[in-house]
Amino acid sequence: MLGFIDQEYGLKAEQIEKLGHYDTFVCQNERYIIVPARHRTEVELNELYQMGLYLAAKGNLSVATIVPTKKGKMMADGNGQPFAVFRIYPQLYTRTVPIGKELAKLHAHGRLFPAPVVHCKRIGQWKELWGHRLDQMELFWKEKVQTKRKEEFDNLFIESFPYYAGLTENAIQYVADTELDEQPYVVDAATICHERLPQALWVEGKEIKLPTDWVYDHCARDLAEWVRALYMRNGAAADEQMRRFFREYERVTPLSAFSWRLIYARLLFPLHYFECVEGYYLTESEQEKQTYAQMLRSLVTHSREYESFLASFYERLELAKRFQLPIIRWLSYA
Repeated sequence: MLGFIDQEYGLKAEQIEKLGHYDTFVCQNERYIIVPARHRTEVELNELYQMGLYLAAKGNLSVATIVPTKKGKMMADGNGQPFAVFRIYPQLYTRTVPIGKELAKLHAHGRLFPAPVVHCKRIGQWKELWGHRLDQMELFWKEKVQTKRKEEFDNLFIESFPYYAGLTENAIQYVADTELDEQPYVVDAATICHERLPQALWVEGKEIKLPTDWVYDHCARDLAEWVRALYMRNGAAADEQMRRFFREYERVTPLSAFSWRLIYARLLFPLHYFECVEGYYLTESEQEKQTYAQMLRSLVTHSREYESFLASFYERLELAKRFQLPIIRWLSYA
């Protein structure tokens, strides 16, 4: 690997060290990190490169910046595995402010990103992306229904899919209604978000911010996925953490009714179910299959509790005092 790094990047490193999940090395007193880029394209990485430079110029020293290869490419291919090399700040990142506040500041800077974003853009696309994902899973579900030999997971998937398909359709309709009913404000402009905020290790105060974690979307994406992770981890006990998170965020950037409705729509969309089913059928690891099977059993068993959480979401955050936000009627009977 060291020889390959020298060949592709002209960086002469003496040894590879571990930083969390990643390999790092030092060259001429600069520290670099090697990040897999399997699910990214060259044009996406170029946009992320510009975002990283922009945030670093704004004084965000925890942002890693992509180092182009000697040929000017954003990633290299080593043994069939695409990866990108990032330059990181020599002093390792330690988060010293609440996650809600730091996220709000990141989003505030991201809304002012001056360059056009095409390939990493997700804002305004939720309905189409969710609909496409639902259609794909429905086709797969129909195949499984016709399959004679079924495992336990297959049966649970077959039985549960119609329910989660209904939730997805509710989420899509909720986004459509929001776009018709509500006026977006400055806070609703596209910003630098995360594909999955809870999986970005900087939130634990351990590692730097990696552009490969980012997409260009509405801030509701990050806010909803953080809440989803809190609920999945702690259930109803997450209420106080959730309220504190939003208090921290809104001290920097107050949210609009449009924002809150998008947060709610994203929580309605059963992303946790889709990722569980997709993960089970894509992995070849028996251990991972068992983990996904246990996860699906838990999701189905506790589906009524999640309905209750959704039905009372606005009430838990005392939003009725500030906005008139529509609820999904059938959830109130959970």
